[in-house]
Amino acid sequence: MVLTILNAKARPAQVRAWVQRARADMPEIKDVDTFARQVRAWWQDINPAWQKLSLLMVKKMGPWTFMDVPGQNGFLNVLICLKWWRERINKESEEWKDMLEDILWVLRQMNR
Repeated sequence: MVLTILNAKARPAQVRAWVQRARADMPEIKDVDTFARQVRAWWQDINPAWQKLSLLMVKKMGPWTFMDVPGQNGFLNVLICLKWWRERINKESEEWKDMLEDILWVLRQMNR
């Protein structure tokens, strides 16, 4: 059996801590701005090269198979980061909304 996971190179440390604690309890996020930057950097890192032309993601059609990682070591980690980020801010920020929209767009592409 081959374990498939998303690239962890740029993954926020909070995800690793959460996974090591058997996904129990939300990890400590001392600085939401730093965490948000880390989440965006990881998202950029795990997207396909043809999708990355700048800091803004490009909405292009292409193969998404390597991001289509189900289960606890897959896309769930991206979604939990988005949830933690949202829970740490007082209101929806434009950056958070942009990230949400981009993640939703990618999920729709993977489900075509």
